Amino acid sequence: MKILLLLVFKTLARLLVHTVNRCFNVLCFRFIREVVNVEEDQQVFNVGETMERKTFYEFRPFEVCAIDYRSELAVRKYPNARSGHRIVCSDSAVYCFGGYNPRMPGAGAGRSGNNENTEQLCLFQELWKYDIIRKEWSLLMDANNDLPLELASNAMLLCGETIMIFGGSGFPFGLNCSNKLYVCQPRKLPKEMLEIQVKGDPPPPQYGQGIVYTDNHLYTVGGTNGFDYTLDVHRLHLPSRTWERAYECRPNIREDPAGRYRHELAYNDSKIYVFGGGTSESAFILSTIPVYDIKTNQWEYVVTTPDSKARLPGTPAARKCHSCVQIRTEQGVEVIVAGGYDGNAYFRDIWKLNLMSLQWTLMKKSRLPYPLFFHDATVTTDGCMYVFGGIKFNNNTDVRTHSLYKMWTTIPRLSAIAWEALLHYIPNLHSRTKEQLLELGIPRQFVDRIHD
Repeated sequence: MKILLLLVFKTLARLLVHTVNRCFNVLCFRFIREVVNVEEDQQVFNVGETMERKTFYEFRPFEVCAIDYRSELAVRKYPNARSGHRIVCSDSAVYCFGGYNPRMPGAGAGRSGNNENTEQLCLFQELWKYDIIRKEWSLLMDANNDLPLELASNAMLLCGETIMIFGGSGFPFGLNCSNKLYVCQPRKLPKEMLEIQVKGDPPPPQYGQGIVYTDNHLYTVGGTNGFDYTLDVHRLHLPSRTWERAYECRPNIREDPAGRYRHELAYNDSKIYVFGGGTSESAFILSTIPVYDIKTNQWEYVVTTPDSKARLPGTPAARKCHSCVQIRTEQGVEVIVAGGYDGNAYFRDIWKLNLMSLQWTLMKKSRLPYPLFFHDATVTTDGCMYVFGGIKFNNNTDVRTHSLYKMWTTIPRLSAIAWEALLHYIPNLHSRTKEQLLELGIPRQFVDRIHD
């Protein structure tokens, strides 16, 4: 009886998805008629021709889909393959900073001759923007804009319209680290990245740390100088630009978590969660997660619940150099962990942890196309995750990549799905003015994304 009910449920689910996708195609077909703005007979011909050229839109939640952003233009207009970079996003753009590729000397940081050795040229001294609407990359800043020289394993976040970049390393890694904070507003002119002048007790120069912004404070957790690893907590009060050391970990005399780098952070309800990370010789487990409580200024550990339907132990394997994003759902804040490696094994799996129930779920429908580490991921407010670059392990070979992927981590609002369908059928929608788009009835929140 249970098996029969399960089969009926799966059949109904497939029919529902098919019906929803079919309805979107019909609605988009009708909307295109209004957009092309020609005579009725000509409308049918043009729309039919458009629909014949374009494949039907299909909403594909939880699937990792490749994005083809390369045009037929002779000029290369997209980032080189890289690892150790960082990305953040708004609802209209993905921003990529820094990165490293030893097989491409001269391709990045040395364009303007600011660097004196060829090893430094393997770093990419640049900030790129990927336009989600137009599906194209543009170089916003490079060495000519006086960007920092510490370009690998920085920490990066987007706060409103301001990008914050902290820490990082030059090459050789660890010999030239940073504890400086840089900010830029990519939507404004002139394009510039400014160092914030600070005072107080700053963290030591490191790379591979994580940062969180909340309540006018920027928190930095952990990192390494290439030799020593910490999980100390420092915070910068942004209005006064004053650093203070909030907590110094002493795992040798207290039950504090061990030092690490290339971990990832999540934040919820005044608590900072540390996911994985490691040292040059080890990686940390994700079944038990260190949590720093901002209010009590103490570390604690939370034990997670395994996925009973996944292979034992039902939790992600220990890893570092993975990616991590968080989304807010009706079930609470959920954290999505993808890829990484432990020094020996390479991962392509994607897991989800609910911070309220502490329940792990292996997202079986979601898998990276190949094992991937030293990549980065970011997520829109609607829950669409973007994954860019990294080192892919394929055919027993490590190769850096500049591939870009997207994945819906949740079922978004109906308007978000309709918007994606509309862009699928009318890829040149951005050529219309804001007034024209509003007159067509497109909600302002989506029109603003086009004219970001």
